Amino acid sequence: MMNRGRRHEQGSGLIVVIMVVALLMGIGIPLLTLTSMSPKVAGTMRYHEEAFNAAEAGFDAARLLIEENMTNGSWSGFAGHYLTLPLGIDIPMILGVPNPSYFRRLTDQEILQALDLNGDGTADVPNLLYFQQTFAVNGQGQTDLRYTYTVFLINNEAGGGLANNTDALLVSIGTVRAGTRVLDSVRLEVLVTFEDE
Repeated sequence: MMNRGRRHEQGSGLIVVIMVVALLMGIGIPLLTLTSMSPKVAGTMRYHEEAFNAAEAGFDAARLLIEENMTNGSWSGFAGHYLTLPLGIDIPMILGVPNPSYFRRLTDQEILQALDLNGDGTADVPNLLYFQQTFAVNGQGQTDLRYTYTVFLINNEAGGGLANNTDALLVSIGTVRAGTRVLDSVRLEVLVTFEDE
């Protein structure tokens, strides 16, 4: 009788060991997955921050350019400096229907492709303040082609509203690239005004 009880105890011990191993695997596998993903997440966050910095650099450069043009009298307002091509990029509604070509309905990559249809790195439309402008310097003191900004003005009254040429929506798209592939992009939109003195 004694042997029978021991065999029963040995069998229950095996079940406990299997349950403990299963529990440890249930905790360990997700933990391994999580720790292997954190470098990817950190990389994605870094690209996003770099793209934001590029967009901010574009905004700063455009602000200085606009101030200079207003100060020296080259510009008396924003009329004639708005982005209007590709056709419809500045018009939110056409005959009461949402315009699919409106810049806010396009991704950053779609906007950049629409501005450079043949993909040669040169803008195919007028009235861009900057197009894929580099601004950073790498460790060897050379221009770093990975970081660029594209900046343009949109008439915030286009497609309706009271027309005036004293304000505009300044749009700055910062991009981070690896070769020709865009790793991340950030778009800033800031309403800028011109006050006649």
